Amino acid sequence: MMLRELQLCVLGRKLPIEFSDAGMDWAADRIRFLLGERIAKIMLITDEQIGLHYSLPLRRALEARGLQTIITSFPPGESEKTLRRVSDLLDKLVLNGFEKSDIIIGLGGGVVTDLAGFTAACYHRGMDWFALPTSLLGMIDAAIGGKTGVNHALGKNLIGTIHPAAAVIADVSTLTTLPERELLSASAEFVKHALLHGGKLWESVQEDGADLRLWDRELLYEMIPECAQVKIDVVEEDLTDSGRRMILNLGHTFGHAIESATDYSLSHGEAVFLGLRAMLRLSERCGLLDALKAMEIDEVLRKVHLKSAEMSPDDVLSFIRHDKKSREGRLNWVLLRDIGEPAITTRVSEIDVSETTEWLCEAAAIGGKPALQLPKRLKIAVFNGPNLNLLGTREPDIYGKHSYQELEDSIRDFAKENGLEVLIQQTNSESEMVTLLQSARHWADGIVINPGAYTHTSVAIRDAIATIGIPTIEVHLSDIESREDFRRGSLMKDVCIEQIKGRGIQGYFNAIDVFREHYYSITGKIPV
Repeated sequence: MMLRELQLCVLGRKLPIEFSDAGMDWAADRIRFLLGERIAKIMLITDEQIGLHYSLPLRRALEARGLQTIITSFPPGESEKTLRRVSDLLDKLVLNGFEKSDIIIGLGGGVVTDLAGFTAACYHRGMDWFALPTSLLGMIDAAIGGKTGVNHALGKNLIGTIHPAAAVIADVSTLTTLPERELLSASAEFVKHALLHGGKLWESVQEDGADLRLWDRELLYEMIPECAQVKIDVVEEDLTDSGRRMILNLGHTFGHAIESATDYSLSHGEAVFLGLRAMLRLSERCGLLDALKAMEIDEVLRKVHLKSAEMSPDDVLSFIRHDKKSREGRLNWVLLRDIGEPAITTRVSEIDVSETTEWLCEAAAIGGKPALQLPKRLKIAVFNGPNLNLLGTREPDIYGKHSYQELEDSIRDFAKENGLEVLIQQTNSESEMVTLLQSARHWADGIVINPGAYTHTSVAIRDAIATIGIPTIEVHLSDIESREDFRRGSLMKDVCIEQIKGRGIQGYFNAIDVFREHYYSITGKIPV
């Protein structure tokens, strides 16, 4: 279902920004529609954690619509946002014969869309790209407006350009797989927009808190387009970041310095939460913000549970001096006069900045409260190999009469009843199975694998299981030991913690139960 259609009007173009909860088929439909009759090859850029969930379904959906798609992925994290990674992506575009008329898609959070957009801006002096943000931060901020780039050792986002996505296609249902820490991180950008805009956004933050992990999902989905519109309005007024757009850096001068000073041990949003609190203190010291109003806002922000962080005031100040918002040797500070009333000024004394930085480092070290830990849910990845997609029609006397969709539905129902998160993927490709296994190390607590015919032949899959270090259980619908001679041996058995065979769909349930017991034996806790 389409939730909202917005537009970003810049450079004489109307760029669609669309929100839905209808999945990757919807995203592929929108891409095909927006391309019209254009024949384009697609480079799908993602990270391994996002790719585990969405890259195969999206590629299949795109190729079903006549769009040849090549996937390239890399490890998740801010440390990947470098010129070296851009160079690797450019190499792949050249080696795969991409032309200026082809398309890059960035599927993921802000790191992915920054890299995809910057790569698109560089290749053939600029090619079109689509942003498919899967994080809340991407949907409300990072994917909108065209800022692309990479980090430098002396500062965040120092190298980049303005190259807006030809379309932003956001499936909010991807937020269900967003790690809790990433949702907390995005909360800071949401709060920033609420402070800049006021109105219903700030009222929602005051009523429901600044930590969006605790919000009702329907309310969150409803407010995402509202929050994105704040970014759109500012970008339309100032695409090149030469004037009003600088207000989007509210809390970021301190925030970026905190990230660098802690070597990115804090997420972007965790750093921005601290940066917003420091911004309030500095706004008050500069005589812009009423002390009672600063206290009222800070009361909302300080309730967010953040982990403590050690950093030196000298380090933070050094990174502030290298901030990209510096103009002619003077830093443009984005401060606050009131809710909905940001102020851009260079008239900030070194003493006020230094004293605010000292307070900030003390506040970060204390942490205020222990980091809020939401209930742990055991994450199980289920990978099915070749020909399992034909269940129900493939030798039903051996493999059963249930369809593959019924198999998936049964596993999901069982996992839900037992309070577990489950991801299910099926592939007929050995290389795709290896990629899935490698990517699972960023997400899964355990893996259930039915390698199909690769059970007896694939050293590559066996080695992947042995390498990733995630407890893995091998499952077979039939009893392979009682079948043809060539099916009786398993290359996987000795690298899995257990082999379950001949129990049909029940075998998958048994495997999940083993993981529950395994988790309890290690932690003494029952996963919820």
